[in-house]
Amino acid sequence: MADVALAAAPAGIDDIARSAAARKDSGDQHSAFHKITEDDAAALRDNSDNQLAGDLPAGKLASLVSGPLLHSAATISDLDTVRDVPFDQLCNSGSKLTSKNIFNKLLFRYFLTPIKDVYLPFMTWGLPTNFLMLTFRTYNRDFGLPNHNDDNLAQDLRDTLMPARGKLHRERSLFLKFKTGLLDTPYLGIPGIVNFIDVRTQWFDAAVKKAIADGITQVVIIAAGYDTRAYRLGKPGVKFYEIDLPHASETKQQLVKKHMPADKYTWPEFIGADLSKVALMDALNKSSWDSTRRTMFIIEGLVYYLPPEAFKKSLTGISETATRSWLFFDFLHLDALCNEIVMPGLETLLVSVWNKGESMYSGIDHRPEALRSLLKKFGFRLHEVMGAQDISRRYHPHVQSWNPIKPHVAPFFGYVAAEKVMAPIKRQETIRE
Repeated sequence: MADVALAAAPAGIDDIARSAAARKDSGDQHSAFHKITEDDAAALRDNSDNQLAGDLPAGKLASLVSGPLLHSAATISDLDTVRDVPFDQLCNSGSKLTSKNIFNKLLFRYFLTPIKDVYLPFMTWGLPTNFLMLTFRTYNRDFGLPNHNDDNLAQDLRDTLMPARGKLHRERSLFLKFKTGLLDTPYLGIPGIVNFIDVRTQWFDAAVKKAIADGITQVVIIAAGYDTRAYRLGKPGVKFYEIDLPHASETKQQLVKKHMPADKYTWPEFIGADLSKVALMDALNKSSWDSTRRTMFIIEGLVYYLPPEAFKKSLTGISETATRSWLFFDFLHLDALCNEIVMPGLETLLVSVWNKGESMYSGIDHRPEALRSLLKKFGFRLHEVMGAQDISRRYHPHVQSWNPIKPHVAPFFGYVAAEKVMAPIKRQETIRE
């Protein structure tokens, strides 16, 4: 909360052309981008003036990748060629010792990483994770950095919850700037963590806008926390549902009453439910949510805090939704969590989270073919998977280079967009392992 080698999908049109040619030569049939031909990429290049994927007309690139997310032609046959892989190979806790990770895990996670406890409290001030993420969401905007996110309401929530911290933001405190800058220190900090929150916010914002433009009229935000999209992006005829723990939902409602009065903003429907005890569909069915209508499901900043079985349970619930519904979530790379590769920033993050009494329990194989297999189990087809460089190019185009030692965006996170192509899976049916 994401390395050069881990970027999952090319963002530039030239990159797409090269990637398509390489995959054609290698016979790769499992990439999310395997349907892009050299001719397709050349046509896009001619017509796009070398735009980034995010700048293409809605649906143009989508129709050339894993299928038309913005069109109705999707069918179950799209999943016929996707391999079946056991869920626990695709998503797990990364705790198992193997020949690939035993050295890294013993040296970096169990020996060197705890040393970070000496200085981390100064960097993070001991703020709860949800508070800290709220300050990160407002940082680039408050300090006037280019291409920041458009969340103009988060600052109001922050100032009520953390008045002293809000004052530092408003004053553009040099001390806060210095302390935040320390987080980008290679090996010691979590380089790119603030920008990760900024671009992640923009990615989910863009997704909601596209969903509404495509005719989706229900948006379900799971573990909504201090999300403000219902108030910023809502349109007439579109209903938002914010699901959170009962006490968290109550706190959010008090903040909303204070800062987003009903006469000026359209409120979502608040659903207080502990999804570890109540099935997602049961919680939704007690609201005005209509299971027969297309829905967009957002899971932001949550998946890695869920044990794998809990994440599976959430996806099982979402599988009961209507065909052509959308699912967007971010996730932690499994190879980084299990220490098959070493990412010092992640090691720092794990210590910081642990200091707050929390843990990151789940990582997901970020390879497109693995994600396609994971999503197939729940009736979804992968539309897009992005890595750190991809999302940085799309939303922070002012950054012209990538430094793997000091990445602009945390490199161990990925971003997934998927569309429901199978009929709703009833709860009594078995999800194939």
